[in-house]
Amino acid sequence: MNIIRIQGDAEKRMGVYYEYDRDSAPIGEGGMGRIFQGFRVDEMSGGFRIPVAIKEIHEHISRDPQLIERAMREASIQIEHENLLRMYGFVPNVEYDPLHNTNIMRYYMIMERLVGVNLDQIFKGMIYDRSNMLIPLAQELYQLYASDRVEFIIRIMKGVLAGIMALHERGYIHRDIDPSNIMITIDNKVKLIDFGVCKHIEAISVQEKSLTQAGSFIGKVNYAAPELALGDVSHQNRTTDIYALGILMYQLMVGRLPFVGTNQEVLSAHVSKKMPLGDIANKDLRRIIEKATQKRQEKRYASAAELIVDLEHIKRTNSSGGNISHSSSSFTGIQAESESSTVVSVLIWLGVIIGGLATGVLLKFLLG
Repeated sequence: MNIIRIQGDAEKRMGVYYEYDRDSAPIGEGGMGRIFQGFRVDEMSGGFRIPVAIKEIHEHISRDPQLIERAMREASIQIEHENLLRMYGFVPNVEYDPLHNTNIMRYYMIMERLVGVNLDQIFKGMIYDRSNMLIPLAQELYQLYASDRVEFIIRIMKGVLAGIMALHERGYIHRDIDPSNIMITIDNKVKLIDFGVCKHIEAISVQEKSLTQAGSFIGKVNYAAPELALGDVSHQNRTTDIYALGILMYQLMVGRLPFVGTNQEVLSAHVSKKMPLGDIANKDLRRIIEKATQKRQEKRYASAAELIVDLEHIKRTNSSGGNISHSSSSFTGIQAESESSTVVSVLIWLGVIIGGLATGVLLKFLLG
């Protein structure tokens, strides 16, 4: 066990610190660093502990001022909303390095610890998190995906759009909306995560302009609005996220993305090709997706609120596309064997659930 205490100047003023066991197994790892389970400790309340996720920034990243600036910007998007991942901050921490017998500076990003699965995993029938905790909302949504696609879309999109509205109200656009960045949590929430390429659209600083150069691509190719595909930074705004949400709704309804090919081919298609809207049987949903994915920004929904209003007025009938054929082409990622494996998993874990309620309560606070 190797407990690391994290406390910068801001944390000292607030009377809090963070801690984690560096010898424990990471719960995730990416290009920026490793993520560990940890705790936020409030010294002012006698040591009250809140579970958090702690990203330990890689040492080579720490030596790149531009990447550190990007990490600081991501951690600064601290919006408390049930449909957004909560960020606690970016903490520089002075630590002793026994290998070199000197003090060194390490950097950490602190965020809410989530237990759940992402939307991409639900497509594949995965309704248990990495520690084999059943996620009830994921199970419910998976069943809806197979039986009532329109209702499934409405359930997902209401949560995503609520999060996007909160982000937009604070002047940010996400620019990285895709199924892997939408979490379904143990406490029945749909949360938008990963603010790594978020952009503030109302107060663009010189530093931010240098982080997002004109002509460079930011985000996910398959969900890129034309202005994002072209690297047109000055025209990226709330409608940029609306376009990505339209592509997401198409994927949720049809079971595949509208454009395929190399990255360059897909980006080119987003700029110049028409959406294959004939694949969408439900007329109301087709109209919504058509408006959301207009090439010209002024023709899209001006806000997430407008999109929500139209979604709430969709006529959900069995004959209008709520139940569609789940052939191998339209039900991509959902394999027959996943259904049987889910049944087996339920039987295996039934005893664990019945006999381990106390553990379940604890794991509710842990990130899988």
